[in-house]
Amino acid sequence: KPGIGYPKEWENQDKWNGGWVRTRAGKLVPRAGGRWRMLAKIFANPDLPQIDDYYEPFDFDYQNLHTAKDSQHQPTARPRSLISGERMQKIEWGPNWEEILGSEFSKRSRDYNFNEVQKEIYGAFEKTFMMYLP
Repeated sequence: KPGIGYPKEWENQDKWNGGWVRTRAGKLVPRAGGRWRMLAKIFANPDLPQIDDYYEPFDFDYQNLHTAKDSQHQPTARPRSLISGERMQKIEWGPNWEEILGSEFSKRSRDYNFNEVQKEIYGAFEKTFMMYLP
């Protein structure tokens, strides 16, 4: 995966209380807690990703293309939020946002897997081989 993942930082087990931890006795237990804690959170789990960790779902306003009056400029299909129905000024993030290493390294370096890596050196090394030509 070339970026922070989908939902954002999904591999960060500390943030989402995922995975397992070892007790002093050496037994493996879920990081999210024991049976009773898991049962207490079954309907309202505070450790689940929020909508901002995924993306704001949107669709394009294709109806505008069909109903626009004749004008000097071509009509456009602007993004509309599927949550509020309001027009979005800018699409900030989506599930395929960081595919093919297309985003800048400063954003992708927030990936949990880069915690132990010298990020500046890795970014310079990556630029040696990955570049977009016009």
